Amino acid sequence: MNDLELKKQTKLYTRWALGLSLVLVVIWPGIMFSTGYIYSLTFFTGWVYLAFGWLVFAALFITIRPFIELYKEYKR
Repeated sequence: MNDLELKKQTKLYTRWALGLSLVLVVIWPGIMFSTGYIYSLTFFTGWVYLAFGWLVFAALFITIRPFIELYKEYKR
């Protein structure tokens, strides 16, 4: 990758990271808090499973992706 591509990708992924952080950390919990929703045990359990699933997916992606990039570089 050249510098221009890297700068473009950096801007794109920074915007995505900030946008998702805003939605998932501020807006979504803010809406649930303002409506007065009371978490049930089932709802909380679902959130925990979702969080662990996301954690496993992210860990696998972060671990496997560099090997895929390395393979593509060697193949070229």
